[in-house]
Amino acid sequence: MIQLENISLSYGSRTILREVSLHLVAGEFCALIGRNGAGKSTLLRALTSNGGTLIDGSPIAELSTEKLAQKIAIVTTERIRIENLLVEDLVAMGRAPYTNWVGHLQEVDRDIVREAINAVGMDDFVGRDTSSLSDGELQRVMIARAIAQQTPIILLDEPTAFLDIPTRFEVCRLLADLAHRQGKCILFSTHDIDSALPVCDSFAIIEGATLRKVPTAEAAAEIERLFKR
Repeated sequence: MIQLENISLSYGSRTILREVSLHLVAGEFCALIGRNGAGKSTLLRALTSNGGTLIDGSPIAELSTEKLAQKIAIVTTERIRIENLLVEDLVAMGRAPYTNWVGHLQEVDRDIVREAINAVGMDDFVGRDTSSLSDGELQRVMIARAIAQQTPIILLDEPTAFLDIPTRFEVCRLLADLAHRQGKCILFSTHDIDSALPVCDSFAIIEGATLRKVPTAEAAAEIERLFKR
């Protein structure tokens, strides 16, 4: 589905990752973990821009911007705060790769937007200005936008960072359900190990300049060693 092959990533003079590879398949829900500053966000960005990224065996450089947006949806830590932007309008931005040249939504697009809002439990917020939302509420809306984009791959940077503990578990279960029921490939960076362990299929672990992926059954011991150094 999506893979990196022997890439190295640097920030200034510092090598963050050296000749690493990562293969993720359809239906896989994978948590990306590492210590602060390990390069999790850098790796997620690389998956959408590095020449070593392959989607279904083809380099992403061969995809137009529009086609790439139909393959990968991204939820970053950036907070969109725009006056008079309604919840449903923000979620509808996920339909941009599919609308006609003037950007008009068809009824099928509106149905997809409504379903995405419902999936994250934000029905009661339809009609609300996004600038009035809490960080946790806005995060749900951003995830709904990614769902509405209907891509086979979703990348998320710390999607549970601004949520309370019950909601963290709910969001992880929602993402796991998308992966397992709809066959999506989902990779998300997180420090919230407790929410990820019960539902993830695998963990991609950054340590030093290395990256390795392990099944969840083997992850607990790796995580304990990593964070107790």
